[in-house]
Formats: sequence, C-alpha cells, structure tokens
Amino acid sequence: MQNNELTNSKFGKWGWSMIIYTALLYYFWSGIGSDGLNLYPNAFAQMHGWDSNKLLGFATPAGIIAVFGGILFGRMIIKTGVRKMSGFSLIATGILYAVFGFSNSPIMYLVCLTAFVFVSMAFGLICTASLMGNWFPRKKGIALGWATMGAPLCTATFVAIMSGLYNAFGISTSHIIMGGIMAVLGIITFFWVKNEPSEVGAFPDNLPDGADAYMAQLRKMQSYKSPFTVGRLLRDKDMWLISVGFGMLWMVTVGVVSQFVPRMVSVMAPEIGPEAAQNKALLMLTIAALVGILGSYFWGWLDQKIGTKPASAIYALSYIAALLLLIFAKVEILTYIAIVFVGLGIGGLLNLMPSLVISVYGRKDFAAANALVSPIASLIQKGAFIIMAVALSASGGDYTMPYMIFIGIDIVGMILLLMVTGECKGTK
Repeated sequence: MQNNELTNSKFGKWGWSMIIYTALLYYFWSGIGSDGLNLYPNAFAQMHGWDSNKLLGFATPAGIIAVFGGILFGRMIIKTGVRKMSGFSLIATGILYAVFGFSNSPIMYLVCLTAFVFVSMAFGLICTASLMGNWFPRKKGIALGWATMGAPLCTATFVAIMSGLYNAFGISTSHIIMGGIMAVLGIITFFWVKNEPSEVGAFPDNLPDGADAYMAQLRKMQSYKSPFTVGRLLRDKDMWLISVGFGMLWMVTVGVVSQFVPRMVSVMAPEIGPEAAQNKALLMLTIAALVGILGSYFWGWLDQKIGTKPASAIYALSYIAALLLLIFAKVEILTYIAIVFVGLGIGGLLNLMPSLVISVYGRKDFAAANALVSPIASLIQKGAFIIMAVALSASGGDYTMPYMIFIGIDIVGMILLLMVTGECKGTK
C-alpha cells in the first residue's frame, strides 16, 4: 500500500460523519472539564463569596475520583459498544451539568463537579478513542488529527459562550442551556453513531482492499477476548510508560490552558484595567485555539510521517518553549509567540495518546489497554490543578513557580515516552 493512501483525508461520507461526531465529543468534554475552569471558580466565588483558589483546587479530587469512571467505562465499552455508552453518558452528563449550576455551597459544588466529570469520562475519554480505533486502525493519526480539532475549537469558543450566557442569563440558566444541548446530542447519538464500518457497508480507513480478510477478521473480533487482562497490564512496563508519560504532558497542557485567561489578566490588568484585560485575555485564548485547530491536523500528520514517539517528543519540547515564553509574558512580543506554542499543543495530546496505544497494543487489544492507560493518564493530569492552587498561593499569585515545576514534569514525561517499545505487542 502506498504511503499517500495512509496520509490522505479520503475517509468517505460515513467516515467523515464519525470524525465530526467525535470532534463534538471532544468539544463538550474539553469544555466542561477543562476550559470551563477558566470561569467556574471565579464566577461561583463572586456569586457566593467563596474562595476561588479553593474551588480551583477541588478539580483535583474531582478528577481523581473520575479516574475510576474511566476504568469502569473502559471495561464496559467492550460489552456495550460506543453508541450506547456515548448516548447514555451524554444525557447523564447534561443533567448533572445543569444541576451544577444550582450549587449553593462549596460541598455541593464539589459533588456536582465530581459527578459530571466522572460520567463525562465515558464519552470524552473512552468512546472517542474507541470509535476512531474501530473506524481508522491504519489512518489513525490523520483521522484523530481532524477529530481532535474539537478540543481547540472548544477552547476558542466555549469560555466565550459560557461567559456570554453567564452575563445574559445567570449561572443556573446557563448550565441548563448547555446541559440540555449535551442531552439532545446524547439522544441523537442512538440514531447517528455506528460502532463499526461494517454496520453501513463501509471499510476501515475507507480502504476496500483486503475486504474479505477484514470481514473474516471482524467475525473473529466479535468473539475475541483480549489476553491483556487488568493484571497483565498492571505488570506491563509499556502501559505504565505510556500512562505516566502522557499523564505528565497532559498535566502541563491542562495547567497552562485552564489558567491561561487568569495568567494574562494578571499581566495586563495593572496597565489596562481588569475588565479590558479580561476581554483581551479571552481574545488571546481564542487566537491560541484557532492556531490549535491547525495544530490538531499538524500533530496527526507528523504522527503519520515520523511515528508517534518522535512526534510526542516534539510535542513535549513545544510546551517547554511555551512555558518559558509565558514566564516572560510581560514582554508583549513573547506573549504572542507563546500564544502560537500554546495553541499548537491544545489538540495534540488527545491525538498522540490513543495513537501510541493503538501502535503498541494493536486494534484488537486497544480497548483493553486503553481502559487503563487513559484513566491513569487522566489521574496524573488532574495534579495540574492542585499544583497551580498550591504554587500560586505560595508565590502570592506569581505564575513563575508553577511554570518552572511544569517544565520539569514535561521533561520527565518526554523521557518516559521515548522509552516505550517500538513494536506492536498486541494480537495482529
């Protein structure tokens, strides 16, 4: 097979349909659990007179508990399939997100945050990777490059949309509106999503070559039981290298993006005032996210061209550059260069992590491996919020300390990923 067949974007109408759907899942998952943290702590703190740093710190225990949801849903999807799990979890998350808007105490805030982050792991972390793995086992890099554009698109619009809704309707009504949209998408899922290409007479990667062999393989997969049990995976060096390595890179990404607006406001407010600084910071985040849409495709293309491990190392280096530039953000030209680096990385990790899991464990054993890799990486990622909260409190609001910590974490994560095996150890 020629290389250009694996690097083009000829996915067919059903393939593109699943990519668009997956992009929507990434959009809502990134918005409610990560980008929204640019707003929730300050908005609820101002409304109720609570401590915004304490509310930000709540994201870490909420994320730790949610990891168990990832493990649970990762094992369940093998039996339920993507369509059922994604549909039901979207509906449940929409309801919980609406209830979150009515939080009248820090405890209720924590409980609701934990609940909707827990359930959203099903559609945002497990279903996305599984659907792309089922449909694009060979063109996974390019397909994920398009699908993960949902994350930077979210960063470009979600905070601005929710901020506008907060101003127009108040917090409670705004969460009812956004929660309702997720629930409606959940209902549509049952009529839209196809677990496998064969359900609509299509082929994986939209490549009909080897169709007979594929259909025979599909019949085997329907009764296939992966040898990668939880016990075996917990003893597997590569599972830990991938989980911890990407978890650290993810921590850095979330730490930077989720607090990008407060960081820029802290730099600009003394010169132009808090309101103007808030508006300008939101514009900067939007620009970064628009760059990220191109970045999502770039990481997928780079993954396909040079391999997932080298692409992941370049991704890590790009965020070290972003962090160094943000430390010196008071120099205006460096701020705008930082925006480019931050934007490039927004959609990259959601592309590279499932791609490396597929490369190491193969299509047949992907679901079993991903059921542990993604939750463990997500658990480590949640440390970003507690690091930010503690370091900002200790430094009096100076972002240099947390950014220097993140640079060290980024370097360790890159080294771990470079140690992952270059061979597929799953069933071929």
